[in-house]
Amino acid sequence: MKKRLLVIFICVAVLLSSCSPRLIGEARAKEAGLAMIQQAYGVDLTDAVVTVEYQERAGVTYEDGVRIQYGTEEPMRVYVIITNPDEIGNPEYYAEVNAVTGVAYRADKDESLISLTPEQQAQAEAIGKVEDLPIEGFEDDEANALQIGEDWVRAHFEPDIPVLRTVPNSTMTDNIDFPLFFVDSSVIFIDGTIYNVEVCWPAMEITSIYLCNQEY
Repeated sequence: MKKRLLVIFICVAVLLSSCSPRLIGEARAKEAGLAMIQQAYGVDLTDAVVTVEYQERAGVTYEDGVRIQYGTEEPMRVYVIITNPDEIGNPEYYAEVNAVTGVAYRADKDESLISLTPEQQAQAEAIGKVEDLPIEGFEDDEANALQIGEDWVRAHFEPDIPVLRTVPNSTMTDNIDFPLFFVDSSVIFIDGTIYNVEVCWPAMEITSIYLCNQEY
């Protein structure tokens, strides 16, 4: 009887292990996440305080390009990497890594790391107050931010693949970030690769890069 129970336990363990994908582990996730941050922002994180957290998020289904949740999807398995968090947990840099494939697909830079030149500060102050939104004549700044985002993605991630087009997504601010604006766009390469990139105005610095459809 003991041998039979042992065989049953082994079979159940094998069945469970076959149902759940094998994860890459925290060490590999940390390496991949820090590598993407360094590639994106050119920072030395040798002495950084780094934390790694595994998360499972609700899975989704895409039908004809529409995001749907039936509730039966496999969860998204993600490692979150943050560096030098402050006293309330806000990091200087943030990355996400697919916990199954090991692909690092997102890297963010905190707005607190952005410092404006006197000229940029004057630009920001000249637009008035947040109550004055929308701002007339901001189209040229948005177009410039889109081009900067495209050029940056090509230089840092895909220097050898032609860009098919860059699509504007949104320009955002709020009562906390104002007068900083964040111009988000999708850079679509000819091979189908898509990066979402966010540019902070008026510093014109990149604050977020996201390689689409890699978290699944």
